[in-house]
Amino acid sequence: MTILFNPMSRMITMPAGHTVLDAIREAGIQFEAICGGKAQCGKCRVIRIKGDCSEDQDICCQCLSPGERRQGYKLACITKVWSDAEFTIPVESRIDQPQILLTSEVRDLELKPAVSWYQVQVIRDGPSALLGPSIRLAGYTGVKPHISREFSAEIMASQGPVAVLVTTAGGIPEVIETRRAEIPIRMYGVAVDLGTTTVAALLVNLENGKIVARASALNRQITHGEELVTRITIGRSPSGLASLRSAAIGSINEAISRLTTEAMIDPEDVIDCSIGGNTVMCWLFAGIDPGPLDYVDAEVATTPIAIRADEAELRIHPKAWVWCLPAVSRFVGGDAVGDLITAGIDQAEELSLLIDLGTNGEILLGNKDWLVSTSCASGPAFEGAGLRCGMRAMLGAIEHVTIDQATGEAAIRVIGDTLPKGICGSGIIDAAPAMAKAGILDFSGKIVEGAPGVENTEDGPGYVLVPAEKTGTGRDIMITKQDMAYLMDTKAAACGAISVLMMKYRVKIEDVRHVYLAGAFGTFGSIDKLTEFGIIPEFPHAEFHRIGNGSLTGAYHALISINSRDRAIQIAEKMGYIDLLVDTDFIDEYWAALRIPGKEELFPSFFRQNNM
Repeated sequence: MTILFNPMSRMITMPAGHTVLDAIREAGIQFEAICGGKAQCGKCRVIRIKGDCSEDQDICCQCLSPGERRQGYKLACITKVWSDAEFTIPVESRIDQPQILLTSEVRDLELKPAVSWYQVQVIRDGPSALLGPSIRLAGYTGVKPHISREFSAEIMASQGPVAVLVTTAGGIPEVIETRRAEIPIRMYGVAVDLGTTTVAALLVNLENGKIVARASALNRQITHGEELVTRITIGRSPSGLASLRSAAIGSINEAISRLTTEAMIDPEDVIDCSIGGNTVMCWLFAGIDPGPLDYVDAEVATTPIAIRADEAELRIHPKAWVWCLPAVSRFVGGDAVGDLITAGIDQAEELSLLIDLGTNGEILLGNKDWLVSTSCASGPAFEGAGLRCGMRAMLGAIEHVTIDQATGEAAIRVIGDTLPKGICGSGIIDAAPAMAKAGILDFSGKIVEGAPGVENTEDGPGYVLVPAEKTGTGRDIMITKQDMAYLMDTKAAACGAISVLMMKYRVKIEDVRHVYLAGAFGTFGSIDKLTEFGIIPEFPHAEFHRIGNGSLTGAYHALISINSRDRAIQIAEKMGYIDLLVDTDFIDEYWAALRIPGKEELFPSFFRQNNM
């Protein structure tokens, strides 16, 4: 059967009986499928134009309104196609011009990359040549690099000056290329943040450490599901693992292609690569079965993953090494280590807290003497997913919200200054505390029936942010009862995780001197709103820092300095980890955080202002 997707005019041919989601994946269309095709999120909406289809009516009735079903709306994950067909992908299901955070500003570092070119001296005479000609590398110090017989023969047979490329990225010094000395030498490296949702990359001149180009791409794994546990489940099977690995590699290659095209260089001039990513992403990229990560007692080596570029199928120098920042535990990976290197907590005297809440949440606490970490299932709520009208930070997303406390009317700012299609994470972080202040939410986060702007729907009360006639979808953009339950669960998990770390190490809010906020959550979210809603506690004596994409910056550090690679390994070996799934204190802290804003000792000024 042949299936046509509009408005991108993408056509795919595949056997009858497959789902529309299968066809979308095969066509390479970036598409919302948060639950990975388990018929739970209701986001994978398409509009049938023509074709013979079958579907589970019960699930459709749960996820789609009668009006939507009359207009031809289907859920792509449960709609099987039996003939040639045509579908439209509506605006709310497309991933359109997403805002992808590249990196924060980086500090000056000692330039000491793992790769370098050296001029060769062939010694044919003198005492050192008694056993035959020998090879010396001008300016090289350290362990003698391994040179293959092939390269040795090339050097010995050369009639003119020769240069060799030496790398230590694989653990031992080795020569990976020879060339005539008169050929211009170009040294570039790529630093990558392999995120669950997005891939960001930097092209770096390794001769001076300067960033030459920046690029980003969506992680093609997103059509298989947003959450890590979904991808772990898929990756358990050989075919699923191969599919996810191919998607990750394709996403990185897409970013590399943009970098080398912009800089107008040969991809084989990229002679080193470092990657920051969570444990699941790095295992999938390396083709490692992620199944063991499902278990609490999973053993995760703190040894960095290192693979040859040709084995990893990256389009750079084939013998270059791809070096992944080491993981701490199953849900605190190299991305968190990169965050910590960027913040410099491991070298600081004062007590610091680092918070990175994306699809997965990482919390790090400590200083140069000790470090501890934990992770929480924050889910994609703070990235706009999982909500009825939630969306990524892209064209048409509501990114800022204020609410008139008297009328309950919302004022919004939209990415791209266009008609709104939904609300993204920063908008949600604005909206929730504003709703509480306006009396639209009670202390438990429940929507108050009869409050200004609240309407009753089939699923209970919901607050209308933007009425249908003012949206780009023709439907109300609203925050529902179920949305608020999900947001409260997410915020309680984050705040509870922070509280557990502080309790374990007897740290009070007054003791923390620096709070580092990483990722899009930390870059675009209002610090005041984060505290008002109760996602993070008050820290009266702390200085707040936004470090942007700390994972990418950490990968950059590792790319230009082998000392930073050693530092990353030391951090991973040193850092403790508390698994909240088996921690007895977490459930108490979680329940205490299921109110706005939370425990009195974490939010004292709120209770003083309200005379509570």
